[in-house]
Amino acid sequence: MPIYKKIDAPYNTQILVWHIAEDETVLRKGIELTNLCINRLSQMKSDVHRCGFLSVRQLLAAAGYTPSALHYDDFGKPHLSDGRFISITHSHQFAAIAIGDKPLGIDIEKERPKVHRIASRFLDVSERTPNATDRIRTTQWCIKEAAYKALGKKGVSFLHDIRTTNLDSEYPVAVVNLNQKTIKLKNWLYFWDQFSCAVAIKSQ
Repeated sequence: MPIYKKIDAPYNTQILVWHIAEDETVLRKGIELTNLCINRLSQMKSDVHRCGFLSVRQLLAAAGYTPSALHYDDFGKPHLSDGRFISITHSHQFAAIAIGDKPLGIDIEKERPKVHRIASRFLDVSERTPNATDRIRTTQWCIKEAAYKALGKKGVSFLHDIRTTNLDSEYPVAVVNLNQKTIKLKNWLYFWDQFSCAVAIKSQ
């Protein structure tokens, strides 16, 4: 399937979303996988994970990169060979990448009622507004996950270190308190049927 969404955001940021409707054979077409990619694929038992992995490589190709341009650090954070920033996500039948000139993170999540049952694990009491919808709770998770990816540091707690603020504004903010420093990341939100997506950008 062609790219589901192509979005331009500030700081020369490009967001590409793929709707995974193909099987693995189709998703392999047109891309040359590195030995590392082939090895990683061989270790994935889930067809969903394998197709998610391959759809991300298709998105990379659409953005003008080969699989060999992508590498991961010891934390598992992805990097591009040209020095630009990249973040990757996939959830169920969607995968996405965000590439830009500033540190960034992207997260897509399916909106499901179970998010309310686990809210106490990732939201402080001050963040648990009454009568929140599945979308609001899922968006809060996406904002925290996107901030976590943008920072790329170990030991960051969703519950204790990250707060979702300005949820009623056009660009909600993730406030991260880490090592006695406060970091603020503005978020761009996108929604489609039963899915929430947040892109956090660290501009300062």
